[in-house]
Amino acid sequence: MKLTNHQLTIIEETLVLNGVVYDDIKLELIDHIASEIEEKLNDEKSSFEVIFDEVLEKWKPELQPSFSGLIGFTNPKIMTVKCHKIVKRQLFTVIAISSLITLSLMLFVRNSNSELVITNSQGVLRSFVLVEFCLVILAWGLIWKSKIQTTYSYLMKKKSFGLILFLFMIGIGGFPVRLNHPDAKIAFVTVFFAITYVLITGIYLQLAYKHLQFKKKLSISNA
Repeated sequence: MKLTNHQLTIIEETLVLNGVVYDDIKLELIDHIASEIEEKLNDEKSSFEVIFDEVLEKWKPELQPSFSGLIGFTNPKIMTVKCHKIVKRQLFTVIAISSLITLSLMLFVRNSNSELVITNSQGVLRSFVLVEFCLVILAWGLIWKSKIQTTYSYLMKKKSFGLILFLFMIGIGGFPVRLNHPDAKIAFVTVFFAITYVLITGIYLQLAYKHLQFKKKLSISNA
C-alpha cells in the first residue's frame, strides 16, 4: 500500500521536529521509514498513525543528539555518524598524502642546491593556492546562496572561515613556506601545513560538487 502525499508530509514534518533538517539525510530517512510503514500496512490491520509511531520509535536512537570528536555536537546521531565518516576518511588520506608529498618535495629541493628551483617552487605553490582561494570563495558563495541544506553544505560552512583565511595567508606570503630553512623540522612543518591545506581545499571543493549534484537531482525529481 503506497503512502499518500499527506502521510509523507507527516513523516517529513516529524523528522524536522526531531532535528533532521538536512535534505539528503531527510530524504533518505523518509524513504526508509515510508518503506517500512508500507510493508507493515500490507501485513497488519492497523492504521497509519499506529504503525508510524511504531516505526518512529525504532528510529528514535538515530534521531538523538550526539557528539563526535571530529565534528562536535550534531543533531541527530545519523547525521553525526555520516559526517564523522566523511571527515575521518578524508583526514587520514590527507595526512598520508601530505607527508609523502612534503618529504618528496624537500628531498628534491634540498638536493637541487639551486635558489632558482626553490624560488620557483614557492612561487608555483603560492599561485596554485591563490587559484584555490578564488575557487573556494566561489563555492562558498554558491553554497550560502543555495536554499537546499545538505550534510555536505554543513561541513563546508563549519570549516569555511579557517580554510579561506589560511589559503589567503599562504597565497600572499603571510604564512611563509620555508623550503630552504636550515632546520629540517621547521621546513617540514611549514611545507606540510601548506600541502595539507591545498589537499583539504580539494576535499572542500568536492563537498561543494556533491552538494550541487544533490541539488540538481532534487530539482529534477521535483520537476
